[in-house]
Parts: sequence; C-alpha cells; structure tokens
Amino acid sequence: MTTELLEKEKTKTELRVDPLISFIVPVYKTSKDLLKRCLMSLVDQDYENIEVIVVFDGIDQELIKVVTPFLVDNKRFKIIEIEHKGACAARNAGFKESSGEIVSFFNSDYIAKPGMTRTWVDTLLDNPEYGFAYGGYEYSTNQRNAYMSKEFNEYDLTQANYIDCGFPLWRKNVVEWDENCKSLQDWDFWIRVVKKGVKGFHMEHDPFYVAQLPQPGGLSFDSHNNWVERVKYIKEKNGIPMSPLIVTSIGAYNHAREISKILKADCQDLSTILKPNNYKALYLIGFYFRPDGGRNFHPDIIEHFSKPGIKKIVHFVGADIYWLRKFKFDELGYISAVLNQETDHILCETEMAKDELLSMGIKSEIVPIPPYTDLSVMPMPEKFSVAIFLSDLSDFDKYCKEETLSLVRAMPMIQFNAYGDGGKNVSYPNFKNYGNLDRKEWEKFVRDNSCYLRIVRHDTRPLATDEFLVAGRDVITNIPGKGVEFIDTSGDSKKLEFDKFQTGLNDIYWSKTKKAIIHKILELRERPYDKALKERISSELSKELDKKKYIEKIYELAEIPTSLNGERI
Repeated sequence: MTTELLEKEKTKTELRVDPLISFIVPVYKTSKDLLKRCLMSLVDQDYENIEVIVVFDGIDQELIKVVTPFLVDNKRFKIIEIEHKGACAARNAGFKESSGEIVSFFNSDYIAKPGMTRTWVDTLLDNPEYGFAYGGYEYSTNQRNAYMSKEFNEYDLTQANYIDCGFPLWRKNVVEWDENCKSLQDWDFWIRVVKKGVKGFHMEHDPFYVAQLPQPGGLSFDSHNNWVERVKYIKEKNGIPMSPLIVTSIGAYNHAREISKILKADCQDLSTILKPNNYKALYLIGFYFRPDGGRNFHPDIIEHFSKPGIKKIVHFVGADIYWLRKFKFDELGYISAVLNQETDHILCETEMAKDELLSMGIKSEIVPIPPYTDLSVMPMPEKFSVAIFLSDLSDFDKYCKEETLSLVRAMPMIQFNAYGDGGKNVSYPNFKNYGNLDRKEWEKFVRDNSCYLRIVRHDTRPLATDEFLVAGRDVITNIPGKGVEFIDTSGDSKKLEFDKFQTGLNDIYWSKTKKAIIHKILELRERPYDKALKERISSELSKELDKKKYIEKIYELAEIPTSLNGERI
C-alpha cells in the first residue's frame, strides 16, 4: 500500500465515530456465576461506547442482586423486568429500551472474548454493504469445541440455521422476535432479516464468545425433542416449501445444494441431516468410505434413514469411486454387499463409472446430472484463453494442480484463467485467478473463455465440462466423452479398456503427456471455428442432460409424484 493510501486509511480511521452498540441480555433461571461472568466480559471489552440492557423474563430478586453492582459502577447498564413470557418477549422489550445503532441479542450464559466488540463494530463499518456480521463461537467444554459457521448463503438459511442470535446487526435491520416461536427462534429471526434483502458478512475469525452446552429445559432441548414440529412452524410461517425429498452430500455439499434447487427438494448438511424427519426419500450425492478406518458419516446417514417407506438413492459422482480402490478385497466385498442391500438405487454418470463400480461388485444405473445453468452456444471471445480449475481442498491431488500450473508456465503466449479455491498465491503474467464463482459470475466466465482444460487423476462426469461444451467451447480432458478433445494420460496402452483410470495420470509419462496437451492447445487456438459442429454437440448434450427428464427420473426412483399440491415440480 502506498504512503498516500496509508494516510487516507489513517485519516478515515481517526475521523470515524464509534457507534453505540446495545447488548440486550435476556435473563431467566441463569446461574449467578454465569450471569456475573457474562456481564463482566462485556464490561471488560476494549470498546467504550456500549450499553447493556438486562431484561429479567420474570422477577428474580437473587439474580437482580448480581446485576445491581453493575448499575452503581457503570451508567451503561440498565435493568428491565417483565412478566415471564419467554426469551423472544424479553428481547423485544430490551430492544424497545435500547438506543444503539448496532444491536446484539446476547444470551446471559455467553462470555465475550477480549476484543469481540471492537472486531464486530470495525467489521460492520468496513463493510457497509452488509447488514449484519456473524461467525463462530466456542462451547465451555474441556475440548473447547467450536462452531465456526459458514459462508453466507440465503438459500442455505432457508434449509437450516447457521447464525447464532448473539451476533450484531444494524438497528434498522432488526425485526421483531416471534413470541409464539417456541424454539429455533434465531433461525426464524435471521430468515426474516435476510428476507428484507439484508446480507450477512461471515467473519472468519477465532470464536467470538463462549457458550454453555444446552441445558435440560432450555430452548435447544425443546428444538431437539420437537424437531419436526418446530421446523414445520418456521418453514410454513416464512413461506418455505417443505419437500418429501432430502438431498445431501458430505464431500460435495455445494453440488448437493444446486441439485436440490433443480429438484425443488430440501438440502441439509451434517449439522441437521441426522435430526428427526418426515422425509419420504433420501438422495445422497457421493458416497465415501474411509480406508483409514476413521469416522465415516455416509453409512451413518444411510442408517439414519433406514426406516420403512423411506427410499434411499446413492449417486456416485467423482472421487468416491477412487477411494473404493484402496480397500482390501474382502473389505470391498463387504462394502459392496451392504451398499447393494441397504440402498434402493445406486446411480452413476457414465458407462466408464458403471463398469468400474461393477468390477467392485456394485450394480448401478447411469443417470447424468444436468448442469445448473441453462447455457447455449455463444459467440467466441476475441482473444483465445484457456479456463482451468484449481483446488487446495481435495482429499488427494485429484485435479493435478501442479501439473496444470506447469502448463501455464510452459505456455506464456496463452492466457490461462482459473476458478476454484486453489492457486490464490500464484502469480504469472499469463494467469488470472477468479476464485470461487457464483452462478452469474460462472456464466460470464464460460462466455469469456475459448477452451476448458481439465486433467484429473480420477473423476466421472464433471459438470463444468458439459457446460463448456454446451456453450460451444472446446474441452481438453483425460476423461473420454462426447465432443471432448481426449488426451490419454495413463501412458499404458495395455490397460483394460473399461478402466481408463487404472493409472490415472501416470507421472512417469508426464513429459510426453504435457507435450501432447501443449500441442492440442496450440492446435485449437489456430483451428477455424466450426459453428455448425458446436451447435450439434450442444444440441445433443442438451437433450442428454435435459433437466425435466432428470427430475422425473429421480422422483420416479424416490416413488414421489412429480406433482404436489396440484403444482408440477
């Protein structure tokens, strides 16, 4: 940063007025020690402009004695007493008495960590396009287990809550707490805040406060014991459809989320998928077994849904097949037998995947998953460029990150554009990293690139490959398929024909393979654009990947009508 910019930032900071933040603390049957520790943690913050409004949900003289010293020594504290009506009524009463530009509904068993308030206020001031900020909190256990929350996604919030009630929001964005909501109250609150068009900023920070584990008689116990009823109340009240089909994935949750949108199904992750439910069918995207013997949640999910009348569908979509190779013969036999017996339908996306699964004793049916987007052949960009995918999150080097980057270095005359979570620190003159893309950004990314390069060690049918082909782009890959420029990276011509991934990307032959890929990229750069061919490939793939056919197939396997409440899905 230049000296001029540093000075501007310094001036901006010096001129910024610290807004008042109101901590509204509802109190009901809290222990004296916890309440005292909660209030002391707020007093000890390195941020002066606060007010703490303690709302007694029912008169409790013993607990009032705990708060009284704070009133004497600190004018920033205020006590309100109301007739016992529940936490939501207490929060509403506290908000009416508050004055802060920023508000936090801070539970009386929370203990704020040092620097919490300053970080919250600075985050909101530095990101004015966001209406609230949230992050993680820690449980008061010896293991110091923490819930770190996740990136803001409005759709995810309609499926399950991931934002705790204690986090701050601007006063103008506060909605009235629903006093008839018996539990899951913060979920209902944040849904209604977000429905106003408000976005949340996810603070990727250490936990901000310590929370006590759920106690008998508390709200968490109520939601756990009445989960189906409480979820139904929240969803019906907020106009969120309830589907008889649930989609989930442990290894590819983003994929599952988009698939659930196509199917108009519910979607949940590990935080709620093992809760009680009334679903008629489970659709599990990916099915991973851990060869190291560690905890594997996929069998847990199958077991959880092993109730009469619930159909269970497993769709192998990528490296899940790869990991099956790591088991011993007798272990694999047991896995395949249990999988065949405990699920109603096993799906995959290609003939190659079907044959590979069959070689392991797993019978499957081919059902390709359609792209989320509705692309068609688009004009080519003026300048030739190659799109690539880079990831640092794969459980093995599935996407050949270093090999792909070596191609970028070897071809300075070609512009490479990357997407994904990997390569954030990579810097080459002919390289640009776009990071993770939302749907609109993705469509533009496809339109702005001439070619897609995808070299993997193991995969089935990547959605991105289909999307680039449907958009009329060239695709270079080592996965055989319609319309692609296939590069055999195994280096072993004697391999069994059905097993294209017997050796995956053979490192011994990488030099030869690299030359072949470079030659292919240069060839495509010079090749005249054949619009008729591209439109034919696009048309054929679009028919094969028809969303309507896919929806009808999944609902047929789930034995759920595709017409619910008189409305076709």
